[in-house]
Amino acid sequence: MGMNKTIVWFRRDLRIEDNPALAAAAREGSVFPVYIWCPRDEGQFYPGRVSRWWLRHSLAQLDNSLKSLGAELVLIKTDSTLEALLECANAIQATKVVFNHLYDPVSLVRDHNIKEKLVEHGIGVQSYNGDLLFEPWNIYDESGHAFTAFDPFWNKCLQMQMQALSSIPSCQLILAEGKVGKCSIEELGLEDESEKSSNALLGRAWFPGWNKTEKALREFFEQHLLHYSKNRLKIGGDSTSLLSPYIHFGELSVRKVFQLARAKQILWANEGNNAGEESVTLFLRAIGLREYSRYLCFNFPFTLEKPLLGNLTYFPWETDPDKFKAWRQGRTGYPLVDAGMRELWATGWIHNKIRVIVSSFAVKMLLIPWRWGMKYFWDTLLDADLESDILGWQYISGCLPDGHKLERLDDPAIHGAKFDPEGEYVRQWLPELARMPAEWIHHPWNAPLTVLRASGVELGQNYPKPIIDIDVAREQLTEAIFKMWENEAASKGSGSEGRHEVVDESENLAIPKVFLKDKAPPANSSSNDQKVPTLHQPQNDPPHRKRLKCSAEINHKQNSSQNLSKDTGVSIIDQEISSTAESSCRRQSSSTYSFSVPEQCSSSSNMRCSWQDQLDMETSSSKDGPLGG
Repeated sequence: MGMNKTIVWFRRDLRIEDNPALAAAAREGSVFPVYIWCPRDEGQFYPGRVSRWWLRHSLAQLDNSLKSLGAELVLIKTDSTLEALLECANAIQATKVVFNHLYDPVSLVRDHNIKEKLVEHGIGVQSYNGDLLFEPWNIYDESGHAFTAFDPFWNKCLQMQMQALSSIPSCQLILAEGKVGKCSIEELGLEDESEKSSNALLGRAWFPGWNKTEKALREFFEQHLLHYSKNRLKIGGDSTSLLSPYIHFGELSVRKVFQLARAKQILWANEGNNAGEESVTLFLRAIGLREYSRYLCFNFPFTLEKPLLGNLTYFPWETDPDKFKAWRQGRTGYPLVDAGMRELWATGWIHNKIRVIVSSFAVKMLLIPWRWGMKYFWDTLLDADLESDILGWQYISGCLPDGHKLERLDDPAIHGAKFDPEGEYVRQWLPELARMPAEWIHHPWNAPLTVLRASGVELGQNYPKPIIDIDVAREQLTEAIFKMWENEAASKGSGSEGRHEVVDESENLAIPKVFLKDKAPPANSSSNDQKVPTLHQPQNDPPHRKRLKCSAEINHKQNSSQNLSKDTGVSIIDQEISSTAESSCRRQSSSTYSFSVPEQCSSSSNMRCSWQDQLDMETSSSKDGPLGG
């Protein structure tokens, strides 16, 4: 063991086990673990109430674990993360700062700037991969291009060698001594007094902290993984792993989860257990989607606010605050959507399938900008994850080459009949419909007046009428798509910059683009270190990193790259779309990363189809049927 004094900067890696930065620091000498809470850094993505509740308890658990190893977690609240790190470095005479990578565009730029400043002050900086199976800058196709579809990306990942788990070299850590202006967990201000009563309910269902992950992981692997393939689309209950909050906050190593799942897969394959093998395959794809979300954010950082497919830039979203409010409050008049949104607000959690349904309703039925929905999910989800949210909302909105087709619109009433046939989920979250028969509960507007009266339902009084008729929504979506193509053609005709690319490479982006520097790494970096993000300079962009694709290739991908499940013919990402994320829509942001609001449009067309015809059509279709199949 060396004599270095190293600051371990914790972020979303709040664990002891398989923490490469902590392990490396412990091997080299004494450590100074620190968590820095800087609301200014969060900007418009300041965490929501339930996410901050989880963070508060996770930090407390990590501190207890570090104390058991002879160290402690220093908590600092500041307006400048850099100044806080410099203060720590001066206090203990640190020789190095280590941390694990983050991959969202805001963190990439911030971390790079901090690293440069620390090096200028003579402090070594080393960063590690503690969040992913594989670093995004190591995964490209044979031509050196970044992947823009999930299947080839994940197939490439499965062929690569994964790094081993990291471990602490001894039972005890050596704490670097020094005095800094630290604060208590209460002084961080992660929980307002007004939030405590609501947060108390969360503690009945969830148990944050890295030392609680073993129980959660064991329960899923022993009780639920075997039947994951069959049960994952069941709304309610423990049909999903419920591991996403632990993984998001870094309490649970994704490498550990992957390795345990692979061991189960090999075991069940050798036993001839086809159901178990299929379940693991689907579960691993869910992990792969999380990897892919970070991969997209690293290679295409503008996806934070712009679609990956450039033509979607011209889509005429409806910026209607009243419709957005009705959707948020679960007052759309579509029971399955309303039940999901009310569960989200009450618990900070909704099933993956419900996330897909409510987000699809927002962007396709109401034409609400996907960025609005993304930001709201960020503010309300317990496992709010920016990169996963970007992937989820862009996928639903038709912004990805292998995502939903833009013209696809699914009827929530049909989803209700498929995924909640007895109406139990709706009754749980919509007490005003508790007495509605299952036959009518997902489309009460079609119920006879006698049924409504017997059920105590007065449409427009104690439960809203549908905010929009499904046929009208189809007409408006069709009209909006035609308008999008008109807008794109007009832009090209006026001599504006063409949009023939798969990705939008315009120069006036709010988030700086990131590309990989080809120069030799500095002396204080290693092969493990994070690639350096910098402002995009088109004339210096290495040729092998260009990602332009012609429009013919776009059409080909949209027609052929639908990621259809071999067994069901349904998009596999539909089946396994992981948690989305969002930001506070109530909070006024001073961040420079601002969102532009697209123009509003009106729509009209002639696309009529009865509810029963639509049910027959969608339930019999293997490609365009309800989400998840």
